[in-house]
Amino acid sequence: MTALAHHDESAPDSMLRQLDFMVGTWRCSGTAFAMADMPQHATSAEVTSKWDESGYWLAATYAEKKTAENAHPFRFTGFFGYDPEIKKLVVGGVDSMGGYSTGASDGMSGDALVFSGPWHMHGMTANTRDTFRKLGNGRMSHTGEIEQNGKWSKVGEETCTKQ
Repeated sequence: MTALAHHDESAPDSMLRQLDFMVGTWRCSGTAFAMADMPQHATSAEVTSKWDESGYWLAATYAEKKTAENAHPFRFTGFFGYDPEIKKLVVGGVDSMGGYSTGASDGMSGDALVFSGPWHMHGMTANTRDTFRKLGNGRMSHTGEIEQNGKWSKVGEETCTKQ
């Protein structure tokens, strides 16, 4: 990689502070809904996230636990940040199914933070939406959705507790 000719010494954008509630280690439990060849099943996961790269990126890993009911646990590793060109929070990451995704958000709306964008997997691309909701008392929820044939369907839903 080539270094940029100009280096901006400014601090990370203050809009990133909207992601502070996601920092830490979380225990999550919920449901992965039936899709194609995957039956509906309960999920249990750990999420770890911390500020990285001089505070410009929130590095996050979501890792489901393997169980008899969840023989192929899902894992996602990504980075949340801010794009000053489009003036939106952004996310980009890769997953344990060979997929990669990107998304953007206008920021917090009440207690919800919604990212939407494409998920590329198995030779296809689908629109996705991830909603993170602050529940208070060290809790948050996450709902993942995918758009297929013009209709939005839940992929997973869980509640997380900060450790």
